Amino acid sequence: MANFGETRRSAFGRAQAAQHYAANLLGLNAADRHRKLVNDYLTYYARGAPGQPGGPPAEAAKSVRTDADALRDHHRFIRTEEDDGDHSWEARLAKRYYDRLFKEYAIVDLTFYKESRLGMRWRTQKEVVSGKGQFVCGAKGCDASDGLCSYEVNFAYQEAGERKQALVKLRVCPACAFKLNYRKEKQLQKAADAAAARKRKREREEAAELEAADPLVQEALQYVKRYAAGDKAPGEVDGGGGLSEEALLARAARDVAPPPGAAAGAAGAAGAGGGSGSAAGAAGGAAGQAPAIITLPADNSVWEAKPAQEAATAEEEMDAYFEGLFM
Repeated sequence: MANFGETRRSAFGRAQAAQHYAANLLGLNAADRHRKLVNDYLTYYARGAPGQPGGPPAEAAKSVRTDADALRDHHRFIRTEEDDGDHSWEARLAKRYYDRLFKEYAIVDLTFYKESRLGMRWRTQKEVVSGKGQFVCGAKGCDASDGLCSYEVNFAYQEAGERKQALVKLRVCPACAFKLNYRKEKQLQKAADAAAARKRKREREEAAELEAADPLVQEALQYVKRYAAGDKAPGEVDGGGGLSEEALLARAARDVAPPPGAAAGAAGAAGAGGGSGSAAGAAGGAAGQAPAIITLPADNSVWEAKPAQEAATAEEEMDAYFEGLFM
């Protein structure tokens, strides 16, 4: 049987709860009552977040140092004996984390590859088990596994206010390899374009020099200038503002070199005319005569070097003539 003290405390507690309910919760709906109870819990029983009810002030959050902050300040990409000499809890935590990393291949971040800004880190146990960085492309966010190539990169980075360098192995796919060597690829492309431009310019200059030094070209240029200017030769008559028709025909006859076929045909016609009569000779001469074509002055050395072919047509003979004249 409960004693009198316990009965009195029980009755007093029920009365106090009824008074508290009437003073604080009576008349509130379910949502307001929930917010009231949660606020009282955070205020009197739980430690809230900085700046929240029941929690420390917002300024006190800056003075709280977590393990992530310690790792961020004391982690080193490659630790030295000086780093291991520090025995503070932050340094020991960073050392334990460093020992759990696998440092055969690295993971690279190519987000800002066009600015030549790369980030690298060592692989974790989960990445080693999945093959990331060795059998899968080691670039962040790339899952390619075909055509992987190994690279040893001279990674220059800044850490703890110091400039450092380290040789790091990477396994990346061809697309990420282009991003990894983006700056070098652009330099090689520019150098190749500049070399091609210099070669084209040099070829143009050499062609101009050869053309200027070729006597046939100079003779052809002088002939074209003389013909375009309308210079008169002895015996030519100027009819009005230009040359007369007879003068033009005389110039054409003087400047035309007969093709080999025409010359051979004329000689054959002359021989046939001696044996068959004047009529056959006249017919042979008419058939062997070539049409008057205004060309460059004749060069007899061409025919000596390249005798005419009997089976060649007239078009082929003219092509051979001009080819021997300019080449």
